[in-house]
Amino acid sequence: MTTDDTVDDIVAEAALQLWSAAQIDFDPFEVPSDEWPDDAVPVRDADIAVDARLELDDVRAALDRLDGERLVVGREAGTVSVLRVLPEDTPL
Repeated sequence: MTTDDTVDDIVAEAALQLWSAAQIDFDPFEVPSDEWPDDAVPVRDADIAVDARLELDDVRAALDRLDGERLVVGREAGTVSVLRVLPEDTPL
């Protein structure tokens, strides 16, 4: 059994990897975060669930907890998506 903190870490890491890979106009590891475009490619909750091998409900709960802390999350038509990853140096 995993704790919420463990699930959050797994989801955050999967979201970071998938979100970074989805960006076609820039490399988030090479471009400073203040230069990231506003129209970055989002990553769906279902994709994170598959990548992390977690249940969709667990991923959505983790995304809710991580929203505004480590990720920017959006909701549309029943899908939760990671719109942006927040760099570690982002003030909360």
